[in-house]
Formats: sequence, structure tokens, C-alpha cells
Amino acid sequence: MRIIGHRGARGEAPENTLGGFRHLRRCGVLRVEFDIQVAADGELVVAHDSDLERCTNGHGRIREHDHQSLAALDAAHRGHPTWPQREGIPSLDAVLTELADFEHLQLEVKAREAEEVALVVARLPALYERHRLAGRGVCTSFNPLFLYALRQTAPHLPRGLLFEDLSDDVALQLAQELACVQIGPQETRCQSALLQRARALGLPVSTWTVNDPARMRELAALGVESIITDFPSRAQALNLAPEAET
Repeated sequence: MRIIGHRGARGEAPENTLGGFRHLRRCGVLRVEFDIQVAADGELVVAHDSDLERCTNGHGRIREHDHQSLAALDAAHRGHPTWPQREGIPSLDAVLTELADFEHLQLEVKAREAEEVALVVARLPALYERHRLAGRGVCTSFNPLFLYALRQTAPHLPRGLLFEDLSDDVALQLAQELACVQIGPQETRCQSALLQRARALGLPVSTWTVNDPARMRELAALGVESIITDFPSRAQALNLAPEAET
């Protein structure tokens, strides 16, 4: 089972920051999930929330600030007060440059409104090509409309459907209709029936967010392809990664 850092390594370092991604690399994990939002100037930035209060010293919505203003914020010390340096909200371009050596990236697109969907679909394919993500980058989302628009505009970009509340039937049907290469159910949804059906359809399962060691072992035994975790160091210590398998 593969280990993927959630928003970098959010339990160990500031989430969705360049420093957090560097921390993940130091953990020996070169697989990562992170989130994409749209700034006021149309630039794609890496942040989970649509507003700024939880993770930064800023206020308001990300869509109200340009990417340079977002980069100037402190996005480190709300969650990690002792983090040694200031970290702003980075652009997607800066993050992909930093992650040039990573072997697997899950780019979770948060776009919900039609305008945001259109902006991401217009900008993401060029970044995907420029940073040579073929073979290592998957575009994921809870929003089927985004995945559909991406399939129509850039069908060569791999897609993954995220879900929590959808039934197994609906989720698997949607994933097939959208020609997804993987599914991302919330970890409590990972039961034998879903995993068997996904396997029969050729859909690897990458589940989130798994922080309990006992649950990590259960999911490995069930045949989950990868887990997304806030604590990659904890997961690494369990020897669940493919390179440790016999």
C-alpha cells in the first residue's frame, strides 16, 4: 500500500506550503495530495479553504485576493506556531516546480462555481504539460462537473472522483462515465464490497484521511492501493509501503 501525504504533511508541517512539501520529502515520501483554488487574478494557488481565517493571518475569501497578496500572508503559524519560517499561500506553478522529483501527485481541484471551473480547465492543462506530470499526476475532485469539463477539454489528463456521501452504485457509475483512472472514497467508505467492485472495474482506490495506525493496517489487508494521511512519518513506521512488502 502506498503512502500519500495529505496537503503535504498537515499533521507534521504547515499544510499546502512549500515548506510542508519539503518536509514530506525529508520523510522519504514522494507522493502527495494538495488542493487548488482560484485567486482574484485568475491564477491557480494551492490552498484547501475558500477563505483565509483558519490557516493564515489574512481575512476574506481567496477569490478576493491576487496570488501575490496570498503569497505574502503567513500560512504557517496558525497550525504550527513553532514552524521556523513564514510560509505564504503558494501558486500552483511554484508548487509543481518544487515537486519536480515527486513520483505521484494528486491535484484536488476545489472549483465549484462555473466560472472557477472554466478558469481551472483553461489553465491546468498547460501547467500539467510544462511540469511533465504525465505518468505521475492525477486531477481529482468532488465536483463531477469539473471532471466532465476537464474530460471534454483535456481528455488526456487523468481524473479521479472523490466522494463521501454518494452511494457505491452512484460513485462507481460516475467514475466510469467520467473515464476516471481512480476513485477516492472517504476512509470509512472502504468496505470489502466497494473495494471488490472497484477492483473488478480496474479502478484503484486512494482513500482519505487515514491517521490511525490500526486502520492503516486494516486498509492494507483489504487491498487499498493508497492512503492519504496527515502523518506520513507515522505511516512510514508501519512498513506498509510497497518497497517494504515481501
